[in-house]
Amino acid sequence: MIFFLLIINFDCCKVRKRKSIQSITKRHFMRRVKDDIAKQLFSINKSVHKEIVSPEQLLKDDNTPDQREPNIIPVENFSSTYSTNASLLQYTYEEVINSNKVTNYGNPNLTDNDKSNYLSEKLRNWVIKYHVSHNCVDELLSILISVGIKVPKTTKTFLQTPKINSHKIIIVHPGSYIHLGVEFMLTKILAPHICYIKNKIPIKLSVNIDGLPLTSSSKSCFWPILLSFVNVPILLKTVVPVGIYHGKFTKPSSSHAFLNPFITEMKEIINNGLSINNILFKFEISQIVCDAPAKSFVLNVKNFNAYHGCNSCTVEGTFIKNRMTFLEQNAPLRSNETFRNKLDEYYHKDASPLEELPINITSVVVLEYMHNICLGVVKKLIIFWTKGKKSVRLIKPDEMSQELVNTKSFLPSEFNRLPRSLEDVEYWKATEFRTFLLYTGPIVLKGRLKTSLYKHFMLLSSAVRLLISSETCNIHNYLANDLLKTFVSEYSFYYGEEYIGYNVHGLIHVSDFVLTHGALDLFSAFKFENYLQFIKKSSKNSKSPLEDIYNRIIEHVNAQTHIIPSKFPILQNELPYDNTKNNSINETLYEKMILKQFIVSSKKDKDSYFILENGDLVKVNKIIHFLSDNIKLEVTKLKYSPFFVKP
Repeated sequence: MIFFLLIINFDCCKVRKRKSIQSITKRHFMRRVKDDIAKQLFSINKSVHKEIVSPEQLLKDDNTPDQREPNIIPVENFSSTYSTNASLLQYTYEEVINSNKVTNYGNPNLTDNDKSNYLSEKLRNWVIKYHVSHNCVDELLSILISVGIKVPKTTKTFLQTPKINSHKIIIVHPGSYIHLGVEFMLTKILAPHICYIKNKIPIKLSVNIDGLPLTSSSKSCFWPILLSFVNVPILLKTVVPVGIYHGKFTKPSSSHAFLNPFITEMKEIINNGLSINNILFKFEISQIVCDAPAKSFVLNVKNFNAYHGCNSCTVEGTFIKNRMTFLEQNAPLRSNETFRNKLDEYYHKDASPLEELPINITSVVVLEYMHNICLGVVKKLIIFWTKGKKSVRLIKPDEMSQELVNTKSFLPSEFNRLPRSLEDVEYWKATEFRTFLLYTGPIVLKGRLKTSLYKHFMLLSSAVRLLISSETCNIHNYLANDLLKTFVSEYSFYYGEEYIGYNVHGLIHVSDFVLTHGALDLFSAFKFENYLQFIKKSSKNSKSPLEDIYNRIIEHVNAQTHIIPSKFPILQNELPYDNTKNNSINETLYEKMILKQFIVSSKKDKDSYFILENGDLVKVNKIIHFLSDNIKLEVTKLKYSPFFVKP
């Protein structure tokens, strides 16, 4: 049975894939630069004959008459059966342009200065995005100057690198610290986006503190203090560094000395607000996201493997077979009052610097699932199944490993990393464990793990699936908590009670944080980890790493772009189409359609299957674009049955 779905298109574009900058030789790089310069100059000077969406059109106000709104055009015998979520067509914020005045660079009457500014802007963003070395950029600038393009002679001038004495280094034993400034960084990031932010409600901030080793051959490390925005939709993926510590051998010896500049400034901003473009904004800290070692450091409490190591309850650990275990599930919960009054004397080392902030400490310092579940519980389970005792090992692990690798071709494009063999499990990233827990694991484990162990794993998988969805994390919170408690209770029977450590015990508290902060991804460390990798790649000066990373961050901020609403869907890869058969000369066939949250493809199976809101499973066969900007999806309805019914 064939069905048709109609939606509105706003943009059509084609993207050409190129090799990454890291995978080409220097000679290839310089050849590419010269070609790009020639193409850019040709593009700037030529007249535009095709109908395109200009930058001015993208910047039009939503209420202008020319603005086309998302709409669903009904089709006979279809609208009563299928419904389409119009939110998929809402504006998103991924079209990036400079925050300055937008110029039409297709205009042949532009001055040379306008052309140079445009090229400089694009080149500056390219240098920062790919971490191109300053020596390489210096040589590139000399080439541009030699062909008559007006650009600065040096990279430092081009990227507005801070002067040598512009940064103030503070000694924080046993290393050093640079405070970039909360007010300075927030103003830089928020100022271009004021029109998208409501100033009537406080801006909620998430704080991340974690260690970052610079190399595998030394103990040198960074400890950045990072911020992100919880309730500013346009900036949900933005991470803001406000301070960085560098130690040659270890982390800061005192959390008070390390956090003092940040907390002092943060208190002032929370109490008095921050004026940006003459608008006063209020701020509050709603989340502090850390892994277990960093959490005990900033809270100034016992480590996670101590007798009183749980940060959520007062359970007392038991030492079993040289391991600290937390067997009790009904211990009294910690509260803001009991923490500040230090009623559990065996838990506290000394006062925490966080006590100076007006926050509910036990609620704001979250138990996040990237470290606790993905890198903690799931990784440990896979190690049990591959290297543990015989009673819990996988049946034919090599076959399962191969099947896991074979799932690559079926995972949609939205997955950041493709599955790897179980032999590489020690090198898996957190997102790979997440994929295994929620998607590939339930499939490849079936029939290769003892039935009782498989059912036990599905308790965890089902609970996390409920808590990670914004639609089910609240209404099924109690069910998820019950599944997790059952998982923890049965864990000792299958794997041994000595393995119910901090991470496994912490599962019984996860649902409480979901009730406070929302779905698991809303208070996870994933976006912070991505930024830590940006810091690591940006640091290239081993002699002065702190000054080096400070310069790279300021360069990045100075090149800060303004994110404006873009319109979806976007069509790509036009296909041959005989539209004369149906007398439809105004139809064009495309291979791919990009929506705000996912990709639809008619050629790649991994991007062609969808479950509609009414529960129907369909496969997309054709993506047809009309001259009127309507889009028709030709789909086939399929039959399916539940993969499992319990839990």
